Amino acid sequence: MKKISNILTGILFGLSSLIIMATIYISMNYKRQGLKEIMYHLNKGVETAEPTVVIEGIKTCIIPFIILTLLLLLPIHILKKKKKVSEKKLHRIKIGYAMVLMVFSFSVSFVMLNGDEYVKAVFVESKMIEENYVDASKVDIKFPDKKQNLIIIYSESMENAVLSKEAGGGWNYTIMPELEEYAKNNTNFSDTDKVGGFKQLDGTSWTVAGMTASQTGLPIKGFANNDYKSEKFLEGAYGLGDILQKEGYNMEVIMGSEAEFGGKKQLYQRHGNYKIFDFNYACNTGRYNREDKVWWGYDDSHLFQWSKEEALKLAQEDKPFNLVIETVNTHYRDGYLEEGAPLKYDTQYENVYSHSSSQIGDFIEWAKQQDFYEDTTIVVIGDHLGMQDNFYTNNMVENYERTVYNTIINPRIEAKNNKNRNFSTFDMAPTILASIGAEIEGNKLGLGVNLYSGEKTLLEKYGFDYIDEELKKNSTFYNEKILQEDYDEALGSPVKKK
Repeated sequence: MKKISNILTGILFGLSSLIIMATIYISMNYKRQGLKEIMYHLNKGVETAEPTVVIEGIKTCIIPFIILTLLLLLPIHILKKKKKVSEKKLHRIKIGYAMVLMVFSFSVSFVMLNGDEYVKAVFVESKMIEENYVDASKVDIKFPDKKQNLIIIYSESMENAVLSKEAGGGWNYTIMPELEEYAKNNTNFSDTDKVGGFKQLDGTSWTVAGMTASQTGLPIKGFANNDYKSEKFLEGAYGLGDILQKEGYNMEVIMGSEAEFGGKKQLYQRHGNYKIFDFNYACNTGRYNREDKVWWGYDDSHLFQWSKEEALKLAQEDKPFNLVIETVNTHYRDGYLEEGAPLKYDTQYENVYSHSSSQIGDFIEWAKQQDFYEDTTIVVIGDHLGMQDNFYTNNMVENYERTVYNTIINPRIEAKNNKNRNFSTFDMAPTILASIGAEIEGNKLGLGVNLYSGEKTLLEKYGFDYIDEELKKNSTFYNEKILQEDYDEALGSPVKKK
């Protein structure tokens, strides 16, 4: 019995140290990731964690973890030295101390990882989505007789902070000249009178969430109440992919990772029935060897090489096409620096961003030389703000407000009010649709507003703080109409409809 008790208390000490150390590490390195995001990934399964990120965290924390564990054990060791404390009393003290440490570690984690937001998301009700949501399936959308092709490049963690301050960014010098020039010389919707972008609201801060928001005008709120591996991914939503599919577009998405990661496969299959060209597809079709995997799958050089090939195939068809390209090299931590990439700057991440800008620029310039370009709009958009917060805050100019990058090249419509706007990822969905010449009744889709129109966005009407706070709360409307699940609020999980 004593042996079992010692093992149990040892486990409690280890878990307490692990929880405290992990909490400190996440808080210091990923300030925008809290308990909600952790619960999302736990709900999805451990496969959502990129091995290199996990390994980096373990390597960073292993020595502090050992030191912290030894410090926590020190009071017990001191008591052992005191002969006045009986073995029985020491045993009771040890158990009580271990339980107190567990409660303390959970409390610290709850506070530092914004556990209150998790509680709001399950128990506090908001009607903001219900009162402002516009169902795109019920909106009259008219396309031009000759439909425009659409290429969307989702650039991983691409935010305006890494542009130069002269252009409107947060860096003291230029590391991405290509993307700066595209934003300056084409349509860029901005929060300032220079190059700028959109704000990141709750439920839009990771890849599949950013994609979902910019495609459907809706956040992902189901971190605790929906299985995103289900084919019912946001069953009640109706977004860009659904609209273009209905209009007869050929649909394809290409990415260097596995599409299963985070629910991207389910998003693109359920909303647009896209052909999916991912790491597994490349391996299964003999383009890439599975044992040659780098980073998340294959690098962006292969991505753009195959994107060119796929674009040419799509252009040969007698239908308009929508090609979605997702880059991955600029993902945290520090990005993936391809062999042979120029080393112009002091940090790896700057060099990765620089090379990514060059790769995107090369693809765009190539596209401009193709026969299909005249009838094609190219949208370059960040999926979300970078998650490696210290990298940005330590390098960008003081008091810079971080926003997500966007530029629209060769649109069918001219922007007249694209500067000094207050807008979010949601607004990109109707804006992208308008950029290819679609006329949207009311200029609203989901929670988004067509930025080419004179309509005010939700942020312009109510302010960022209000909308962000309401999105953190539970929405019965979202659960029932968008997720189309019967929702057990007490458990924070779905009850499947029969």
